Amino acid sequence: MLQYSLLVAALTASASGFVSKPSYTRGNLADGWNCSLKLAFKPKCGKFSSATYVNANSGIDLRKIKTAVVPFGDSWTAMNDSTGAYPPPPPVFLGNYSMAGGRASNGPTWTEYIANDTSSEVHPYAIGGAVTDLTLWPTAIARKININSFTNQTKIFLSQNNTWDPATTLYTIFFGINDYTYSKTDGFDILLKAAEVVRNQTELLIAAGAKNILTAGLYHNQTGSGPYKQALYDNLKSLRKQHPKINIAFADFFPLWNAINSSESNYGATFGYTNLTKCLTVDTSIVGACDSPETHIYWQSGHPSTCTHRLMADYIETVLDTCES
Repeated sequence: MLQYSLLVAALTASASGFVSKPSYTRGNLADGWNCSLKLAFKPKCGKFSSATYVNANSGIDLRKIKTAVVPFGDSWTAMNDSTGAYPPPPPVFLGNYSMAGGRASNGPTWTEYIANDTSSEVHPYAIGGAVTDLTLWPTAIARKININSFTNQTKIFLSQNNTWDPATTLYTIFFGINDYTYSKTDGFDILLKAAEVVRNQTELLIAAGAKNILTAGLYHNQTGSGPYKQALYDNLKSLRKQHPKINIAFADFFPLWNAINSSESNYGATFGYTNLTKCLTVDTSIVGACDSPETHIYWQSGHPSTCTHRLMADYIETVLDTCES
């Protein structure tokens, strides 16, 4: 198994198919997982002047990101350490337990790949099961378990007084998967309040010095998720006007998932997928796992394989490189 030291290994030339700028190339972190998926379509770009949410980037230049990538989010981003420590636990299996280094995947997550590609450290605050704000969701509270939130993650971050160079540090925010789950019981309208929480926490990050902020949208467009993403986008537009010197981007994962699952891509075949289900037979164990996780979209139920995470990073990087607003 490839060790985590590859996060700081020398970068190699890219053959991924997305636009690459002279001083920025795709890293080699995925090599240990035999990832060969390709971004088989060009993400559609828009501008923040659009009234409807679109992929848009106002000022984030990946060539300038070289200090740190700082992820906030849930299990699609988490690395089994939510204190911002570097390096996070290496993405290796312990016995038959299916979570590589505590990740809900068989290897690195999408922000780890972005960090590798930009030769940056990754300082994670994301944690599995997180919502934007636990107080919004009665169903979550009733479970009486320790559910994390963006508000908690921000508190930890702010308590540390980090000194990363703002100009060369990228902050990523990806919430909504668990909020959406609870909204199906507690009400889709609460998702709009969740979007407001994201805005408020983003304001706190800006006040603490953040200058490059990427917000990602849910990978589906089910009932309620569209208005939630629209609210996220509208809030970003407002923040952009309020803080014109801050670089802000929005990237919606739905077009990627839609393209993978479409007949036009032969249901993922043009991306390199052979299976659009999960690799594991039992989510908690690698016993009985498939022989080709690199061509399965999911590792365990509802959680991407590391090669899908690599593809997610390709998608995000393409949006940031081509969707200048």
